[in-house]
Amino acid sequence: MNNIIEKLSALFEQLPGVGPRQAKRFVYALIDKNDNFVKNLSSLVLELKTKINRCSLCFYTFTGSDTASEKCSFCENLNRDKNILMVVQKEIDLENIEKSKCHNGKYFVLGGAISLLKPEAIKNIRMRELFYRVKNDAYLKELTIAMNADKEGEATVLYIEKIMEPFIKSRELKVTRFGKGLQSGAEIEYADIDTLQNAFLNRR
Repeated sequence: MNNIIEKLSALFEQLPGVGPRQAKRFVYALIDKNDNFVKNLSSLVLELKTKINRCSLCFYTFTGSDTASEKCSFCENLNRDKNILMVVQKEIDLENIEKSKCHNGKYFVLGGAISLLKPEAIKNIRMRELFYRVKNDAYLKELTIAMNADKEGEATVLYIEKIMEPFIKSRELKVTRFGKGLQSGAEIEYADIDTLQNAFLNRR
């Protein structure tokens, strides 16, 4: 076996949802692409680490002319409702919800969900950052948790509700979750606009 192919396949396998066979297909597809395609791909991948910022407040990744900027457009926008904060699992969930236009508040990207098979992986999720974001936000009245409708999403919702109890009692913080709309097993990333709008309107 070609060592370069094996090494590149192993790297692709580290991406979410990519298995060994798909990783190999990516590599062989790149071999058949022309030099310009490969050069452009390489250049853009490198730019991900030099021209993409992660918001210091909500942890959404964004591109800006000012690479020193610490906040994304969602957090900087004064027209967004500062009384409601929506917690999402990943950036692509945020983007799909934003397309539905059901939410005009602020966001927080958790960076993952609690794995029932690997509970220790919770240390890689931004639970601590979420706790202090809520603690230090005097305007916040409602925390909406938008997780996938699966076991990991439910476990994550329950954990967030637990750590938010001090604020529910002391500040009467309202903690809600997406309601009817998302079917069991559904992922927010793939949900259509009507489904997201119904899930948000029926949050509980």
